[in-house]
Amino acid sequence: MSKAIITNWNDAELSAYEHDRIQCAMTGDDLPDADYILNYADVIAAYRDITPERFRLLATLQRLGTISIYALAKALERNYSNVHADVGALLDLDLIARTPDGVFVPWDAVEWRLSTAAKAA
Repeated sequence: MSKAIITNWNDAELSAYEHDRIQCAMTGDDLPDADYILNYADVIAAYRDITPERFRLLATLQRLGTISIYALAKALERNYSNVHADVGALLDLDLIARTPDGVFVPWDAVEWRLSTAAKAA
């Protein structure tokens, strides 16, 4: 199952995760559970980029599959230009992708793993 994880790991946690992936690849073991990590320096930055409306857009798009932005705006009952802007932002973050037929979520799952705990770098 392909998975994207949105997180706020510090440098040590991110390095450890990448180290584990390399070790698993070298030994032939199963890779850790994410194909894509979207890492933020802090939780507030994550919520600035992935607003509740954008998260709802992701969930709707995942449920509907490949769809035009116009049809997505109708499904969300939102203004086309606002949905178009949100789609652009999510494309820039690689959380969604575009084909000639429309946009879609290329991941089987998108998980939030954000922590409010202060972390040492």
